[in-house]
Amino acid sequence: MTTAVSVLIPAYNGAAFLPETLDAIFAQIYPAAEVIVLDDGSQDGTRDVVARFGSRVRYHYTPNGGICRARNLAASLASSPYLAFCDQDDLWQSDKLAQQMELHERDEALNFSFSNFCYMVDGVRDNRSKLDDAPADFFADAPTPPGTAPFVYSASLYGSLLRFQPIWPSTVVVRSDFFRTVGGFREEFGKNPSEDFEFSLRCLLQEPVGVVREPVVSVRRHNSNYSGDTDKNTRGQIEILQYALEHHPISDALKAQVVEQIELRRVEASYGAFLRGDFELVRSLLNPVPSRYLDRKTALKLGIARLPHALSQPLWRMLVKREGRSL
Repeated sequence: MTTAVSVLIPAYNGAAFLPETLDAIFAQIYPAAEVIVLDDGSQDGTRDVVARFGSRVRYHYTPNGGICRARNLAASLASSPYLAFCDQDDLWQSDKLAQQMELHERDEALNFSFSNFCYMVDGVRDNRSKLDDAPADFFADAPTPPGTAPFVYSASLYGSLLRFQPIWPSTVVVRSDFFRTVGGFREEFGKNPSEDFEFSLRCLLQEPVGVVREPVVSVRRHNSNYSGDTDKNTRGQIEILQYALEHHPISDALKAQVVEQIELRRVEASYGAFLRGDFELVRSLLNPVPSRYLDRKTALKLGIARLPHALSQPLWRMLVKREGRSL
């Protein structure tokens, strides 16, 4: 007998993608007990698309309030002991739920699991998975079984997640009582393109964590992706990390790692800001950064951004023309 799991899909103007997403969910060899589409104020044909699936989908409409609120509201409507999230445009392999739920059913202490994934662009799936790009020491603090089988990782991944983020909402399964205990998604981050990062960090404050190493999820990348703007995404991560520094119950060693990651992301975000000539943003990003994080080129950019307009503009144009997108 399978353990009941509710699949939760926050949707906003998702009519173009939802049919394929729902088809993949209904093709699971480990069937969901219920599928809930939380329509977050769509203005397209989302309602009509969902209606084609009849009673197989529970549909709920709410005025637009952001994706974090939509996920939390969907979770509040769910009746199963486990929750699985799926974004409206992502696709699951047919054994996605089976692999994760096998881990949860094997280990009752397991509150949270995630799977590997691949990006998909224009219907073409990338050959490399997200975990293929993970640092060699990502799973360094506990033994990792050989091969590609799913496993339960008994150490904390909080510090590893600060450096590399392989967890995507559509890969997550979580116990519903644990979801309520940790407080769900922070709704104040509903417009932050990295909103799920804070939730993942908070969940990883506790171990163990289940890991499906096979890329059983395809994450679509397209023009309407809210998280597709790299610069905004990096600045969003800075906001999340600052929140974590102030609110997460972490050790001094982890706090030091969070601070370091904030500084590194400030430098990273400054590259695009300088290329666009947004000197005010360059200054706001780099002024707080200790000099040890600034290489010569980054220090030069900050120096130019601090100059009066009449001096900064010709220097900026010269540097952009000379080095272009390598800035």
